[in-house]
Amino acid sequence: MENLKELLVALDNSQGKITMFADGFVDEVWEIVASRTDLSNYTLYSKMNQFAQRISRSGSGGVGLELLAKRRAFGGFTPNIGYAAARLGVKASLIGAYGKDCFDPLFEEVNELCDMYSLDDPAVTHVFEFDDGKLLMSHLGNVQNITWQQIVDTLGIDKIKSLLAESDIIGVGYWSLVPAFDEILVQVCSLIPQDGKKRRFFFDFADFQKKDVSSLNQSLALLKKYNPLFPMTLSVNEHEAAALFAQYDKTLDETDSIKENTEFVRQQIGKADLIKENTEFVRQQIGKADLIKEDTEFVRQQIGKADLIKENTEFVRQQIGKADLIKENTEFVRQHIGFDELIIHTPYYAVGTASTEAPSFAASVFVEKPLRSAGAGDTFNGGYLAASLAGLKMKDRLQIANAAVGYFLRTATFPTTDHLR
Repeated sequence: MENLKELLVALDNSQGKITMFADGFVDEVWEIVASRTDLSNYTLYSKMNQFAQRISRSGSGGVGLELLAKRRAFGGFTPNIGYAAARLGVKASLIGAYGKDCFDPLFEEVNELCDMYSLDDPAVTHVFEFDDGKLLMSHLGNVQNITWQQIVDTLGIDKIKSLLAESDIIGVGYWSLVPAFDEILVQVCSLIPQDGKKRRFFFDFADFQKKDVSSLNQSLALLKKYNPLFPMTLSVNEHEAAALFAQYDKTLDETDSIKENTEFVRQQIGKADLIKENTEFVRQQIGKADLIKEDTEFVRQQIGKADLIKENTEFVRQQIGKADLIKENTEFVRQHIGFDELIIHTPYYAVGTASTEAPSFAASVFVEKPLRSAGAGDTFNGGYLAASLAGLKMKDRLQIANAAVGYFLRTATFPTTDHLR
């Protein structure tokens, strides 16, 4: 199924269920003022590099910055991914930090679609958004202190068993922000019933550099150990992929080159209609016996473009070849970490490899000035989980995930299937 509308019908008919452990954040989102002339006129730092240069120029001195509040929103592995999947029709149970005595009001819309079980008050992340990325600074608070025993004390062992028995996909995250990640994973695996139902685990590590390499390798080895029993899916962005690939002397891609090449290919595709019009014009002129000078010159010019067209065709062929290299490197790393699936999402494309499917590459539409970037990766993941539960093939799963995150970036809204039609 290659048509997006056909894929969305499959999502409408999906009956899957996910259970997610164990975080919860309130995102305080800010923009940073670069300069201001008066109350109404100011400019923002739109690029991360501009802001980095401002910090660098300060040397060892102090830096004074003005912040503009952009929004407050729920955030984190469980609410973002769970809500994104639920908006696409997935039944979701979320266990995390959403409010101690009652839910923080920010989580109410999540609670309307998902079954939520709160362990404590949420942590806080300060998010500084730019056109080309975001800077996140978290005060981990209660999320950092979440333990398996706390989960048992809050839900009870029977309720946990019931949720796991009903689930098709189980998520634990974020690895980098939940110190008890390994403990929670082991305990969850011990409670999954041996009833013949095939359940999958899903992970987003968030930041490979947050912990040392030994901690990363310990967790990867643990997941590899359980992979034969419960197929493991790891989803990473381009920065996390680069850190992971570096451990195996592999590179994902040359980011700047990919950006330029993606834009170039987009422009060439846009010229297709013009080339067709010119080709048809030449055909008509050649068919005329009384070819005038102007037409002759036009034909000469079109023939002169042949080399350029060949060059562009060769360029596109080379880019397709790079996609094959990215798929090859991703599959190489997947086999070495021993997971069933490895998914990589970037602003320009997504790639996925699996033990039972051929590697897939799906280009995405680059959003130059997103309305909202915090939560974008989680929206991709939610779309991917929804597509997985609908039984779609890898390339189709990536297509749905790309469509979901593209809508989110352009509108600052978690999409439903109707939004994607």
